[in-house]
Amino acid sequence: MPDDPHVALIIETSKVYGRELLLGIGRYIQHHGPWSTFSMERGQNDPDPPWLAKWKGQGIITRSLDHTLCERAARRGIPVVSLRHLHEKPTFPTIFPDQQIIGQRIASHFLERGFTGFGYCGVDDDKRWEQLRRKAFTATIKEHGFHIDFYKPTYHGDSNKNWEREQHLIGEWLLGLKKPVGIMASHDSQGVQLLDACRRVGVKVPDEVAVVSVDNDPVLCELASPPLSSLDQNVRRIGFEAAAMLNRMMHGEKVATENYFFAPGEVVTRLSSDVIAVDDRNLSAAMQYIRMNALGTIDVAAIATAAGMCRRSLEKKFTKTFGISPMGQVHGIRLSNVKRLLIETDHPLEHVARLSGFEYHEYMSRFFKKRTGITPGQFRREHR
Repeated sequence: MPDDPHVALIIETSKVYGRELLLGIGRYIQHHGPWSTFSMERGQNDPDPPWLAKWKGQGIITRSLDHTLCERAARRGIPVVSLRHLHEKPTFPTIFPDQQIIGQRIASHFLERGFTGFGYCGVDDDKRWEQLRRKAFTATIKEHGFHIDFYKPTYHGDSNKNWEREQHLIGEWLLGLKKPVGIMASHDSQGVQLLDACRRVGVKVPDEVAVVSVDNDPVLCELASPPLSSLDQNVRRIGFEAAAMLNRMMHGEKVATENYFFAPGEVVTRLSSDVIAVDDRNLSAAMQYIRMNALGTIDVAAIATAAGMCRRSLEKKFTKTFGISPMGQVHGIRLSNVKRLLIETDHPLEHVARLSGFEYHEYMSRFFKKRTGITPGQFRREHR
């Protein structure tokens, strides 16, 4: 392999997802390059450049819709890493954000704000990534004993079906939901469409309907009215890891042809979900206090004081309304934070404990195992 490997980056520049991937790849090249790269402006579904059929470069990172030319390149011995198709039996080593964690984090975002009504607005076809995040969102909500209403759109951007008709159907669905309700949209375009439908039928956002989507495209999220909360998939890291994997392959390392998942980022909260979903002022104050202090020093007496209630009344009313005790809500937030830190960081357990509201890591480990059935170390190894 020459000193400067020739690498084709078949990645769209028309969407923020592709641009973030390219930034992550560029970051890797800055530290471990240089590479001679081919990249050009392209749409998500543009065909691969014809010259790829006979190209004699050293590596390819692809987001193309059709893998035909990349498969030919692989047969000529050129390593290929895919960032597009999430199949049970992938054609190439494939890197993707962990879709289950995406669904779980958005569900937790709503649960931590006191929602007891939920909806999911998905895509119009059976993409595996969408199935995984929908199932994870659904499972997390049902674990807490709540019901979910589903809407499956008939319209998407490259179809000839009518946008206005779709907005009418979404509006009818929204009007039929019990309020307040937290709705997960499968991607930012869907989230923008949901918020537009809310405005058309007079549903208040976020007081009656709160919306969180996926991708955190700053243009789409700020275009929405009100601005759209969205989960950041940590796409730059995906690009960085894809470049690192390709580099190993170009140096002769054999990488198994399977799906590789990396933890996404957090929900970036904007006005579309910045709300406590309860009409009771005392309970709203209690939930707000829990959100602000769950990872620090907190007990039921302090929560009751913040809520302007006696401890016994708070516990009774809180549990009846949310189906969980005040300290159970605190424990849920702490558990989510421990899981996030175990997956996303290399912090020792002592540091994870301190950042999650535990004075001693031994207590955190017992707490974690009691609720998950495994130790923090086992959880980290299974999810890294």
